[in-house]
Amino acid sequence: MLWLFGDTFIDPDATGARRNPATRMVSNTVAIQQGYDPAGATIRYYWGTDLQGVPIAYFPDSGEVRYWPGHGIRIRDRLLLFLMEVHGIPTGLGFEVADWRAVLIANPDAEPSKWDVSWLDTPKNELQAIVGSASVLAEDGYLYAYSSREPRGGDVYLVRWPDTSAYEGNLRDMAWLAADGTWIADGVSEREPAPVMRNGATELTVHRDDISGCYLEVQSVGFGPAVLVVRSAPKLTGPWSNPDTLYRPPEYDTPRIMIYQGKAHPHLAGADLVLSYSTNTSADFDSLVGDSTIYYPRFVRFSRE
Repeated sequence: MLWLFGDTFIDPDATGARRNPATRMVSNTVAIQQGYDPAGATIRYYWGTDLQGVPIAYFPDSGEVRYWPGHGIRIRDRLLLFLMEVHGIPTGLGFEVADWRAVLIANPDAEPSKWDVSWLDTPKNELQAIVGSASVLAEDGYLYAYSSREPRGGDVYLVRWPDTSAYEGNLRDMAWLAADGTWIADGVSEREPAPVMRNGATELTVHRDDISGCYLEVQSVGFGPAVLVVRSAPKLTGPWSNPDTLYRPPEYDTPRIMIYQGKAHPHLAGADLVLSYSTNTSADFDSLVGDSTIYYPRFVRFSRE
């Protein structure tokens, strides 16, 4: 099982200390998990190194631009991954998600250190939608990507490609979901795409629930303290229900806490549904480095009862 991580502390000396002089934060890493139950699975992490052997991002930064992973999908013998292009800014949290990129892996069964990675041509859009920032699904001969609108966020759009185009790495052959439920080709229609859901998140998950047959959307709601919520829909195109709270993390009342990246992981074992979220602090970076209780993914076993 593949995991994709954004900003990651790399401790090459395995000291467990973020203040170790050799520790670096890189903008993305990947990992391969063996086993489907997180309680007993093993995992191995991968990143890049520069000519001096210093850790760098697996998908290298480009000048001042760095890349955070969105979602991805296996298409037969290839792997398509979506990335968010992140720029530093002097206000707010110090960054904004400004664009999207994608890569095609020709040999995903090899370990990531030996992957054959091709960067794809990814067209810009006037909506500033970050294509593939959220879940990517395959259904009925098409590849679907939930895509948040940035930098304001809130609106989530749905784009799709023929499966054959995505397999070949042709992401220009995309269509957007319109308000009437039809699909409009990118840039060639007078109609405009319409949000598939409101009040979404940059990163969220959508999956089909095998028991109900409905689609479930899971995300975190809140800036700072946040809860995990779920919505449902009869089809991946909607209409989506209002969000219901699934889980209130125990860190919710911690001063200056940030709870984000609420997601569901239907492929994981150990519960009816496994959820995850991440924690950070709104304090300065030194507080993050000094607090080893935060900045980890946290797993939640969710029962239907």
